[in-house]
Amino acid sequence: MLLKKLLVVTFVGSLLGLLPLPASADEIVIDNGMIIKGTVTGLAGGIVSISSDYAEPINVKAEKITRITTDSPVEIQMKSGEVLKGNLNTDGNGVLTVEQVIGRGSVAIDLKNVAAINPPVNKWKGAVVVAGNYQTGNTERSALRLSADAVRKGDKERFSMNFIYDLAEENKALASRSVYGSLKYDYFFTKKFYGYLGVELLSDRYKDINLRTVVGPGVGYQIWDEQRKALAVEAGIAYFSEDLKVGDDKSWVAARLAGNYMYKITDTITFTDNLILYPSLEKASDFKLRNEAAIATALGAGWSMKLANVLDYDNEPVAGIKKTDSVLLLGLQYAF
Repeated sequence: MLLKKLLVVTFVGSLLGLLPLPASADEIVIDNGMIIKGTVTGLAGGIVSISSDYAEPINVKAEKITRITTDSPVEIQMKSGEVLKGNLNTDGNGVLTVEQVIGRGSVAIDLKNVAAINPPVNKWKGAVVVAGNYQTGNTERSALRLSADAVRKGDKERFSMNFIYDLAEENKALASRSVYGSLKYDYFFTKKFYGYLGVELLSDRYKDINLRTVVGPGVGYQIWDEQRKALAVEAGIAYFSEDLKVGDDKSWVAARLAGNYMYKITDTITFTDNLILYPSLEKASDFKLRNEAAIATALGAGWSMKLANVLDYDNEPVAGIKKTDSVLLLGLQYAF
């Protein structure tokens, strides 16, 4: 019953985030009279980028722009090294100015002397998901999942982290509860080839796992890394250590094979599939597999509706534990 109430409160709270937000009023006017509205996201190499919710990002040559305004502050990096922060505006004489914070006044600039607008920085990007399901009839079962993932990319490095909390009740009794977390560091030797070091932690009382630790290095190859599609494959070694609640603690070495795939079917629908396979190097018949396939449909303002199928398979589980766990989840995702 408690879990059912949590599901209702969580989904109602998440739906409030779908209320319309004020639209961006950034505007660019080109020398042919064309007006482009959206959000000015940057300037680099003499090209100004503006994005919107209704089209792919648009790139405009700075020399073709006659007027530009933003309704929120941007960071302007001048070629001289000076950095200005404020709203961009164009006065009646066609002079581009930066309206700085109160007390500092406005500064006239020339786009020709601007090195970058909102220069790229290594920021974390990711998503928070609240998902669940509810079943009634012969069995009354409810499940809730809270998860978050984040990635930070640099020129040569990539950091990623993941957190998952699962809770389920069946016939008003606690049926399962688990906590999972992972950290991973990638270093790119070339544009596509990289090495990695990762660690995973899992606690699952209903699988007799007090704490499972998986750590190991490997290599990967980024086949695609585009806005519409991405695919990476990895191979490495993983050291397992399991602290069990009832059974005997154990440790072993396994290979690690993984694949991460993303494809943007349309501008609003995205499919993802993440697969990890751990075949034991000591016993060929012993392997573990985890696969999460999901479809997310954009709702606007960073929100998406997400449908996911999660499959966990252990070919040689602890006595009394089933080999396969599969769950279908529907929830809300917020990207940042």
